[in-house]
Amino acid sequence: MFLFLLAPLFCLGEKLPRVGDLKTEVLSYKSASGETAEYQTGTFYVKENRKNQNSRVIGIGFSRFPSTNSKAPPIFFLPGGPGSSFLDSVPPRLHRSGGPLLAEELLGRCDLVFVDQRGYSKRGSMLDDRAFEQGVVRPDATLEDRVVEFKRFSREVVERYGKTDVDLRGYSVLECVEDVNELRQLLGYEKIILRGQSFGSQWSFGLMRKYPETVERALLTGIEPLNNGYDMPSHVFNAIRRIWKSIDEDPRFKPYLPPGGMEFAAETVIKRLETDPIKIYSKGKPKPVRIIVPDDFPWRDPTAILELYHGQLKRWESPRTLRVLPRTLLQPLIDSSLGTTEKRRWKLWNDPATRYLSRSNFAPLLATAEIWPSPDVGDDFRIPVRCEVPVVFVNGDWDTKTPVENMYEIAPYFPNGRQVVVHRAGHGTMKLSTKEQHPEFIERLVKFLKTGQIRGLPASVTVRPYQTFRSPDFDL
Repeated sequence: MFLFLLAPLFCLGEKLPRVGDLKTEVLSYKSASGETAEYQTGTFYVKENRKNQNSRVIGIGFSRFPSTNSKAPPIFFLPGGPGSSFLDSVPPRLHRSGGPLLAEELLGRCDLVFVDQRGYSKRGSMLDDRAFEQGVVRPDATLEDRVVEFKRFSREVVERYGKTDVDLRGYSVLECVEDVNELRQLLGYEKIILRGQSFGSQWSFGLMRKYPETVERALLTGIEPLNNGYDMPSHVFNAIRRIWKSIDEDPRFKPYLPPGGMEFAAETVIKRLETDPIKIYSKGKPKPVRIIVPDDFPWRDPTAILELYHGQLKRWESPRTLRVLPRTLLQPLIDSSLGTTEKRRWKLWNDPATRYLSRSNFAPLLATAEIWPSPDVGDDFRIPVRCEVPVVFVNGDWDTKTPVENMYEIAPYFPNGRQVVVHRAGHGTMKLSTKEQHPEFIERLVKFLKTGQIRGLPASVTVRPYQTFRSPDFDL
């Protein structure tokens, strides 16, 4: 069963929107100090596919929180994903949710604009295509099986959308870039400041690539350059090895660790799986309910690695379920459109760390890039060039979603930038724990966004580990 949803733009009888229309309402919220303030929320309308003269018009939601006395350009908050929105967590819910990163600290100190992504906006249009099914249960399912199933799903979805008025060619980061630029003009801003996290940072790189003259400065976290949509396995593995070093020092794990620590245990498990995959049998059944192969290596879970090392297989006794469907349709559309250069594609495929991490992070999308109709952005757009926009980059060195090496790669192209490593932080480098432990660092970031001042920013900060791992509890 599939859910196929396109949120209506206007009610029947209402005038259909046109490109450039802005539909807003003024609401109010109470600040943390109890004062009442107003903000504007609404929808702006753009072409779904700007290369198609007869393209339909879609809506994109946004919210704007004005400041009465700031002379700084507005700060545009760009969410991650693809397939994410900030509008459910901004005021009046900001103080309950924690909100987008740094939003609470900046509220009232300068104009804040929160922008939805095309195709993922409750105040505009939604592409929602999820399959509600049990998955494919097979004890011998492999990465190749996952690729085959994702190809089937991709072709089926594209064929079905082809019978509607939805133009999937319009869902790329290039169109997202134009959306922000059009909203900037509609709101009357000459320049803007960017605050992007994860895909929001990639979106920001796109804006600085195409419209650098409109960007005053940027603060980016969870760094994802335009050519790094698929993370290099060895870079992710570097973050994992840093995490493993902390496991080696954890007294809860010491009784279960071999003399060589987590790295030795992991290498031993991988060698075993490569030589002889583990077959798991259920009582009374002649065939295995599951076969553990190298693609199953649980690199995210140190305890699971140690269980395999010590032959503890209880957690693996349930049949394997092959699930390949994306969380949101926007993700494969935008990611396959971003793609990567041939040189990086070769490096990804032949990276030695795929031995531990497999190719599951990129193989399905690489295999279906030609199926999804969103156009490839091209190497001229992907490959970084020198940019004079002042940018502060912040990345956790335990980040396994956008590894810190992404920051090291892209930062040299921004001579007016600054890098900050947050030791032991993950993908959410600016979570509440960081705010609590380093309020002066947070205030310096706020000052940079307001004034552009970089002086005083540290090269690194250390936080409590962003993740605590369950410890083994089996008898040796």
